[in-house]
Amino acid sequence: MHDLTAKKDALIATAKRCFDLRLQTNAGGNLSVRLESADAIVIKPSGIGFNECTRDNLQVVHLDGTIEPSDHKPSKDLGFHLDLYRIRADIKAVVHCHSPWATGYASAGIEIPCLTVQTIEKIGRMPLIPLSPQGGPQTETEISPVFEDPKVVAAVLANHGTIGVGSSLMKAQYLAEIIEETAHIAFVRDAVMAAHGKKVADLPRFGTAADAKAAN
Repeated sequence: MHDLTAKKDALIATAKRCFDLRLQTNAGGNLSVRLESADAIVIKPSGIGFNECTRDNLQVVHLDGTIEPSDHKPSKDLGFHLDLYRIRADIKAVVHCHSPWATGYASAGIEIPCLTVQTIEKIGRMPLIPLSPQGGPQTETEISPVFEDPKVVAAVLANHGTIGVGSSLMKAQYLAEIIEETAHIAFVRDAVMAAHGKKVADLPRFGTAADAKAAN
């Protein structure tokens, strides 16, 4: 019981942080966290905003897809959340939001470049996952193969949003924030370069001074 209450409270705190940072508005997006006491997760249901999450409206869903009794509809993205936990034992939390700068790049079909040393260190690469073949939102069919690579901790969904995964909700949330920050920086960089007639800019090869020193 303590595990369930603690995970619900962590999800509520993360959701409010995400809302306060304007990474997600209204009732879109979703967050989930794996329980330690059972093969199950806590997840935000459909129709509940990040800022309205409470202990009473969060859902508990088992990894086999069984949903504990609830007055709310399951998240539209429940399928890919469950599958990420099934394919990666290191994933303990998932933050999926529709942050505007990152989703803007995704809607243009452009992969967000890892152009800061922090992005290189913390993420490495943010794969752009296209819409489903039918033109609808991405499901586990499109998302899971990308995350089967253990090095992938973040991805951007075309015309949809972002995904950050981690060993805790806060670590996944940090990645969601870095994705959005990097997209904003990339837009400013490209606008400044265009204004000054510059077509090429250096990109970092390493995320830390120690990595750069070791490589040389």
